[in-house]
Amino acid sequence: MKQLYILLLLSTYFQCSVYNMLFAQESAVDTIIQRLEQSKLAKGIDTSIFMNTMPWIERTKLDDAAIIQLDKAGNKFIQGKNEYWSYVLKASILNSLIAKDKDRALQYGKQQLSALEKSKTPNAAYIYSYFFKELRLPYRNSNMLNEGFTFYNEKLKAYKLKNDSIGLADCYYVLSGFYRVIGLVDQSIYNMKTSVSYMSVYENAVEQYGIFANPISEMIRLNNTSVIGLYYLQKEDFDQAIAYARVLLNDLIKNDPNGNLFSATIIAEAKLLAGELDSAKYYLDIFLNHKGSMEEKDFVAFTLQIKALYEIEKGALDDAEELLAQSRSIIDSFQIQAAARPGTVAPDYYNSLIRIKQGRLDEAIAFLKKDIERVKGQRLYEMRDYRLLSTLYEQTGNYKNANDAQKRYLILQDSLKADQSKFSSLSFELEQEMNEKELSIAKLESKSKIADLSRNFTIGIAVLLSILAGVIYHRFQSKKKANLLLEKTLVTLKSTQAHLIQSEKMASLGELTAGIAHEIQNPLNFMNNFSEVNKELLEEMKEELDKGNTPEAKTIADDVIKNEEKINHHGKRADAIVKGMLQHSRSSNGQNEPTDINALCDEYLRLSYHGLRAKEKSFNATMKTDFDNSIGNINIIPQDIGRVILNLINNAFYVVDEKKKSGIQNYEPTVSVSTNKINGKVEIRVADNGNGIPEKVLEKIFQPFFTTKPTGQGTGLGLSLSYDIIKAHGGELKVETREGERTTFIIQIPN
Repeated sequence: MKQLYILLLLSTYFQCSVYNMLFAQESAVDTIIQRLEQSKLAKGIDTSIFMNTMPWIERTKLDDAAIIQLDKAGNKFIQGKNEYWSYVLKASILNSLIAKDKDRALQYGKQQLSALEKSKTPNAAYIYSYFFKELRLPYRNSNMLNEGFTFYNEKLKAYKLKNDSIGLADCYYVLSGFYRVIGLVDQSIYNMKTSVSYMSVYENAVEQYGIFANPISEMIRLNNTSVIGLYYLQKEDFDQAIAYARVLLNDLIKNDPNGNLFSATIIAEAKLLAGELDSAKYYLDIFLNHKGSMEEKDFVAFTLQIKALYEIEKGALDDAEELLAQSRSIIDSFQIQAAARPGTVAPDYYNSLIRIKQGRLDEAIAFLKKDIERVKGQRLYEMRDYRLLSTLYEQTGNYKNANDAQKRYLILQDSLKADQSKFSSLSFELEQEMNEKELSIAKLESKSKIADLSRNFTIGIAVLLSILAGVIYHRFQSKKKANLLLEKTLVTLKSTQAHLIQSEKMASLGELTAGIAHEIQNPLNFMNNFSEVNKELLEEMKEELDKGNTPEAKTIADDVIKNEEKINHHGKRADAIVKGMLQHSRSSNGQNEPTDINALCDEYLRLSYHGLRAKEKSFNATMKTDFDNSIGNINIIPQDIGRVILNLINNAFYVVDEKKKSGIQNYEPTVSVSTNKINGKVEIRVADNGNGIPEKVLEKIFQPFFTTKPTGQGTGLGLSLSYDIIKAHGGELKVETREGERTTFIIQIPN
């Protein structure tokens, strides 16, 4: 009877606890919705109330009913096609779920991605990128990392086919973090560097859309560059870690003093591990004394760990313990996961180091066990803990546990080596698969034809050998068969050659069409978005005029005019792309004719120079020529070759002028053109002493639509068109460059 009474009490207590939790959740959600309603004004939004409500959402545990309520509340903030405020609220819902319900977080996040694919809200790509990258966290901080690899690798393949810079940058960024979690640091560095390579400072002038950053902006590029420094830190390559982190720190101090100076923490940890304590303290103080940095709580928790390690090295153990208590308090208050944005946040490891210094080994063991539980899945940190745990057990005389911990360490070490081999092979195979899929069907058919041709050739040789072997017995008949076979092979070769040429044309057309679709979409999106905004502004202006509010109407009219200017700018951009496309696809009807190549080069050199001088009076550069007079006339289509030479010279003048504008003292912009006859070929060299071409973009320069010029100043078709023209003449177009010093384009055509 007594046992039954106890069970009844426990059941009642449990039911009351559940009801209290449900009531607390309902109360919290009701309060949040009330505050959201307060932020909705007759004309606009009280952004202060709205944004201050977001942390409430992130700290509240949400069930399906609460999510539906909050989504409905967020939909009230949609203004026409502008869903920005609605997605700010959805981002907070996602953050709440990431901390408390990872399965639901993945489900909710993917629903938002599907909706954003159809959304016409301004800068939808930025919002999509935010949700896409946030989904890495539930995968990373759970036992679903393999599913995460599958999801993002599939996305990577799709973005490769579409040549989507934002998608590629985001995928490589996420995969970099996944590799870090499982301890494959080299793969982490490779993927992060690849992510950074897709980011361009000239891609889009808009750096930030509210809380949603341009995912390939200069600031994100610098942030991700500093993360590479964090990865080098794990490799104990302190010089590289400091070099990469310093890039961001110097830029922030100069251009954004209110930004997050976490790169100072990376430098501090590198200095600390290298034994440079004074330098480490200097950089730790930069972060911890900076107001903007201290608002990023996960970065603060991480930095407090490093400051504690500094105090441990100094012997100030009480100070170190206090710092770790602060770090733990922040972790608990803001529900910071172990695999956080700045790195692994796990203060118990450092607490174990304090206890070791104090000789309290049993407590050190207890802290290490807690740390192993927290960093579970992060292999390098688990290995670190098990190795130290084995040593501590041995020192306390518990040899069985020491042996068990050592076994666990060795198992993890073996799995790390196996995965290094596995993922290196997988990465190679994946890159191969994606590179193959990038090619058009026509290109694949072309490769297939080449393979068929090789097989036919092999079969032909085998048959010929058979015929030669049989010539002893049937010389006359064998010769006859051989002749017939050779004729057939010749017909096959000619047919295959014709198919190859057609396949190459189709492949080029496919690549060009894909490039046009990708490139022209950006200006068209801008034109559509600004047109829709103007429509709404004009409706507002009519309302203000009806009210007699002329000053406000004029202000709106000014906004409309500015938007019209932007529409005009992007219209011209689209026009330039279409004209370049038409020029690229236009086949020349010109005939080969004897042409003085020296005179042609000299003519276009001066034509380019004076054309640029007419556009910009301040432009000036030194021209040098060195022509081989022994070349004489060569058979070419002069209009086409002239177009190539003019494009190369225009590019050369552009880069030397840009270098001059950078303010380098005693710099003399110089462009030189030379000709020479080498091994039966005519060689034309166009050289400049500009900034050279970075190695990371060198292999892309002949691709359609690739350009290093700012938006609006180049279509990216010039070099691609030049390459096709020279190829059509049976020649080659090559480039030699040294970054920061010079570039030389080399044309070689048959004499």
